[in-house]
Amino acid sequence: MPPLAILATAAGCAVEWGGGEISLENPAPPPDTMAVEEELEPEQLPLPDGPFLYAVRLDGRGAGRLIPIAAIAGSSDAGGDLELESVSIPDAEDPSFRARFDSVFLAPGMELDLLARGARLGSLVVEGMARTGVGRCPSVGTGRALLVPGQDVPTFAFAVPGGTGAAAEPSRVPPVQPTNSMNVAGPVLAERMIGGDRAFLARRQSMSPFALAGDTLAGMAATWMIADSLAPGPPGEQAVSLFFMARFEPTQGFISLWEEVRRYSSEEDKEALEFLDWIQLGAHRIDVVRRYDASSVGLAASIVEEGEERGIDWLEPADCRTLARLAGN
Repeated sequence: MPPLAILATAAGCAVEWGGGEISLENPAPPPDTMAVEEELEPEQLPLPDGPFLYAVRLDGRGAGRLIPIAAIAGSSDAGGDLELESVSIPDAEDPSFRARFDSVFLAPGMELDLLARGARLGSLVVEGMARTGVGRCPSVGTGRALLVPGQDVPTFAFAVPGGTGAAAEPSRVPPVQPTNSMNVAGPVLAERMIGGDRAFLARRQSMSPFALAGDTLAGMAATWMIADSLAPGPPGEQAVSLFFMARFEPTQGFISLWEEVRRYSSEEDKEALEFLDWIQLGAHRIDVVRRYDASSVGLAASIVEEGEERGIDWLEPADCRTLARLAGN
């Protein structure tokens, strides 16, 4: 029997046997060329710079809940462009984003300027977390209001970080009461703004008095509707919603500051606005409203720019129902 010769090679084993050769290859690649697979960590998205506008719901003792509702972009100085941008938490793209966001922008001990009725009423100190947000909606934190002596606790307010444009010193602002002139002028304004032969059918859904800086008499914000209401559900035929804000001029009566008329007959087209509050950031006044469609309530705002046409500048995502509940709905 011919001798058996075995030749070792780096790739495996070659066997010579009776003039025939069989090569046995090692299925694994050589050690120096073996690929090492490493588990890659998901890429962390950068946190926004802020600052943020927060919505705050307070009880009668000053304890409250807060949620970041809009990023404040631009400058609050006179002549600067101020914008509000919706807050969205990209959990699907970056699972760590929410925890990192909350640790910075809802951090316990953080102190914010508390705003309502066009003034700074005091401060809000963040205390902890109340509820983690779902989907792209922000989380809800807890806080406590520190108000100037004698200030009644507002049910709803806003908060911003210091240096964002709120007044440096807090001040006491009494609540504004409705007047008889509002009840008299409201229907007249509504019929004129809606126009047409059906305007007299409009019914008041909401009215809120408000005070503007420098005015001695209160203005009013109101919602009037035809064949519909602020309650969820489909509208009637040829429905109309009217929202307006008007200030009072002693020599002229109520003068319109902002009006929005919607005409619709389907659930998809329904939109109605209701005044919530207004705040002052530097040279800019921001009017915040609730926005109703056929099934949900959201928040919208208009930033007053000198010489610019009024309109809705910011609209929070409709699926973030937390904001609507926090605002009292």
